[in-house]
Amino acid sequence: MTSSLLWGLILALHLLCITYWVGGAIFCLQSRRTTRLLEAQQASTVLLQTYGRYLRALCHVVPVAIISGIALIIHAGPHLPWPFHLMAFCGLIMIVIFLTMLFGPLRAARRAIRPQPQLFTSLHRRAALMALIGAIAIIAGALGGGA
Repeated sequence: MTSSLLWGLILALHLLCITYWVGGAIFCLQSRRTTRLLEAQQASTVLLQTYGRYLRALCHVVPVAIISGIALIIHAGPHLPWPFHLMAFCGLIMIVIFLTMLFGPLRAARRAIRPQPQLFTSLHRRAALMALIGAIAIIAGALGGGA
């Protein structure tokens, strides 16, 4: 009983991390539409703060998601169905996208006196790709069942 409770909590922690990761990317995408009502300088400030806070929080969420995901894979055993392999692959791609966002356009936008719109366009495209791949990972996890 205690063992199943522990693994249920690890799964819940993993799902909470993924929910923040994918949901935050979708929120950042929606912030672009909202900032169209603002002046250019105000819009840049809002977008910079939005992406900065989201990616800073992901610096804590991503390691927890990785550790809990590896623990769940080890617990499930060596013969996992293909959806779990797809889910893990999507997770790796999402990690790479996160790191390129953090150390690429976000860093450049923070260092710029007046961030150029193409930096935010790059952030939006990467967030959209991360949300899409995250949705694929979620669907793959659902297809995998309870392995």
